[in-house]
Order: sequence, then structure tokens, then C-alpha cells
Amino acid sequence: MAGPSADVAVTLVRDVEWIAECYPVEDRHLHVSLYLIRAAGGNVVVDSGSFYHRESIEARLIAATAGLGIQALILSHSDYPHSGNIPSFRTEWGDFEIVASCADAGIQGLPYARRSRIGETLEVLGRQFTFLDPPLADRSHTTWIYDRESRIMFVADGFGNYHEPGACHLLSPELGGEARTREIHDFHRDALKWLRFVDPSKMSATLRRLFEEHPVSYVAPIHGNPIAAEDLDDYLGRLEDSVARIAREYVVPTAG
Repeated sequence: MAGPSADVAVTLVRDVEWIAECYPVEDRHLHVSLYLIRAAGGNVVVDSGSFYHRESIEARLIAATAGLGIQALILSHSDYPHSGNIPSFRTEWGDFEIVASCADAGIQGLPYARRSRIGETLEVLGRQFTFLDPPLADRSHTTWIYDRESRIMFVADGFGNYHEPGACHLLSPELGGEARTREIHDFHRDALKWLRFVDPSKMSATLRRLFEEHPVSYVAPIHGNPIAAEDLDDYLGRLEDSVARIAREYVVPTAG
């Protein structure tokens, strides 16, 4: 597979770009990415990426913004793969606005951050973002972020996937096949242990309602390849099948 060079940001829509970073997991890779949004009042990023990629991320943000850097950051949640570069970013670009993923930013170690509440819409640098209750998450303080202008939904930690080394910078129209189903299954099995107890059809119905209420141009996961609107139904089908398989594979421990 041949995709864009690793030193560029991948354009999703006119003013939103994907900065794809990943690290090896045995013979595959896993994304820990971030997204750059060119808002009216400046540059916004969703998540800060992993400190493992700090130098690369900062260099790519400087290149993508022609040296201007970022003026705001919105967190999906505060785990280190999502928030670990904030101190370095603040050293590089000063006290830019940070929007935390919950109503009490202090408990996330971000007392200087602006709080968000599930269900509300906030203006960040002239852009409207809605903070959603995520049906697929690994932490209680997680939110999914819906950019009302681009109709992109930024999600963590669900909608991820492992990927082959050559697929690091590919969008969903360039992916496919049974390997895709395996990559979706394996990621959700490993990242969201509680899915073994979920009714796959109810999960799928909840997700489909969410997308009916918030139509998307892309679903933009932190831990996977972005999913274009025309591929979303296919992804949801593969995800539902994966969750059903995860439940079947789970063996209840027995005493003794």
C-alpha cells in the first residue's frame, strides 16, 4: 500500500488535517494520532498525541501551520497518549486555550483548562464544537467531539483498529478486505475489555442513532484510520460482528 509521506498531514476536508502517528504492536501498528483544525480564530488540535512522538509531532505542527503553531487544544480525555504533550506544547506555544474533557478539569491535572459538559456546545476560536457522551470509551472522563462546521466526529477510544505497516496514513476508502475485520476486532478486544458483556445489536443501534443526530463527513479516531461517511455503514457492520465475536470468545472463569 502506498499512502502520503509520513512527514505530511493528511487532509480530511478543506480545513481539517490528520497528523497520523503510530507505534509497532508485534507485526502491526497502532495509531496515537491528533487532528489539526484551521478555525477562524487560529489553529485548534484535538488531543496532543503521545510523548513517544513528541519531536515528530511538534515538527509536523510547525510545518503544517507555517510556523504559527497552535492556539487551542481540545482533549478527548486526559490519558497520557492523549494529553502527554501538553506541557511541551505550552513551552513551545505559550498559554493557549485548553478545553478539558469533563466538567472538573482539576481532577485531570489541568486546573488552567476550560471545562466542558456532555451535551453542550462550546465556541473555540470561532468554531462550534459539541461534546458527546461516548458509547465506546475506556475512561469515564472521555468525550467525543463533534465539529459542527466540518461534520467530523473525533472519537476515542472506540472506532480504532490495528493496521499493517504500509497503511499508517491511509483513509478508509483505501482500506478493505477481511484483514480490516480482524484489525477492528483485535483492537476492540484489547482496548475495551467490557465489550464482552455488550449486546452487539443494542450497541450498533445506539451508534447509528448518534450518527443520525450528528451526520458526519468523517469519523476521526485517535487510534485508527479515519472513516469516510460512505464507509461508515460498512465499518459499523464489521464492528457489530467483532463485538459479537468478542462475546463468544469470552470464557467465564470457574472457581477452583
